[in-house]
Amino acid sequence: MSAAGREADAGLAEPWGQEALLRRLGGAIARGRLPQSLLLQGPEGVGKRALALWIARALQCDGSGSDAQRDAAGEAPCGACRSCRMAARLEHPDIHVHFPMPRPKATASRAKLREAIEAQRHERLALLREDLHARLDPEAVTGLYVAAVENIREQASRRPSMSRKSVFVVEEADRMVPQSASPEAANAFLKLLEEPPAFAWIVLTSSRPDALLPTIRSRSVPLRVAPLPTDRVAAYLTERLGAPPNSALAVARRADGAVYRGRRLLDEGARESETAADELLAAALDGTPGARYRAALRYTARGARGALQPALEDLRVRLRDLLCVAAEAAGEALDAQGVETLTRGRGVTDLAVLDALASVDAALEGVSRNMNPQATIALLLGEMSTAFAGQRPGAPSLEPTGTPKREAASWID
Repeated sequence: MSAAGREADAGLAEPWGQEALLRRLGGAIARGRLPQSLLLQGPEGVGKRALALWIARALQCDGSGSDAQRDAAGEAPCGACRSCRMAARLEHPDIHVHFPMPRPKATASRAKLREAIEAQRHERLALLREDLHARLDPEAVTGLYVAAVENIREQASRRPSMSRKSVFVVEEADRMVPQSASPEAANAFLKLLEEPPAFAWIVLTSSRPDALLPTIRSRSVPLRVAPLPTDRVAAYLTERLGAPPNSALAVARRADGAVYRGRRLLDEGARESETAADELLAAALDGTPGARYRAALRYTARGARGALQPALEDLRVRLRDLLCVAAEAAGEALDAQGVETLTRGRGVTDLAVLDALASVDAALEGVSRNMNPQATIALLLGEMSTAFAGQRPGAPSLEPTGTPKREAASWID
């Protein structure tokens, strides 16, 4: 049985491993102190979707469950009222979930385009009802286009039909800026953030918040969803998915604290992405243009997120192992022997590995922006080869650039 099936059987309803954060959020909601615009930020696979939907459910809960159910839930959604049950099935009429999708084929009018996007959204909601943690359209070029934002704004202009609140969950909000770098979609969404209706709550998620327009970031209260300790990820894999303890621990160590990435690694078979990562590292260490271009040509011109992203994530794991070896801390590596076999005794400095890691982060950013996989790999391997040769590749920085930030501590204490 797949991880999705095993997890459905287990009845998972809450974000795994975030109990302290859930208590704080539940308290903020109970006291009426939850900001109207939240930005959940953290690594991919850490559980932002599950947390955003939990927040939506908590906002809509009417607390009509039994006393025992309410006592068990504490300040969390009761799980028994009609609103909670509908929200758990992604069927609540006042919870609107939006996410990046492929651009529909050309239509005769903007109205038809908006209808097509809404139809696509409902198709994908049906997939999420079967598997809440499914990766939607991993092989496609996707975005949150202007027509989708217009749908969100129209939905926000209507009063709730069943509850006193409307909740909008917008996943991967940084994808509002299309590949052409036009800020049109993000600017349209900004108008909603500037003057949200009194009944509307907006929960954005992003793995790369620095890619959001600064004006959107400054109008949303940030909340970091932190990676989990390895033992908590392993516990999820064993308790929820039935993985053998030894296998669960091995996968959890590679998941880098992202519990749902561990789930994917367990389901898809980690060996394929591990092999691809080793091939990329070997090509960078080879240092010749021919090796780099051969590695780049293994990827098609489309579908970066489907094949390339897992390989890059595993390449980061390999590079962290290489950093441990370079820093004479091989005992901290996941697979020191494998790294030493790949490097064939070649001396690589810790500074070179840090530069290579920065280049991988930049490549992952390119993948998230639907950049051409072959060009992304060719550039990445060129920068890594330069770093391993003892030169500084000048990898682009992914650090924030002075964007105003709003602190979250005052409302979530």
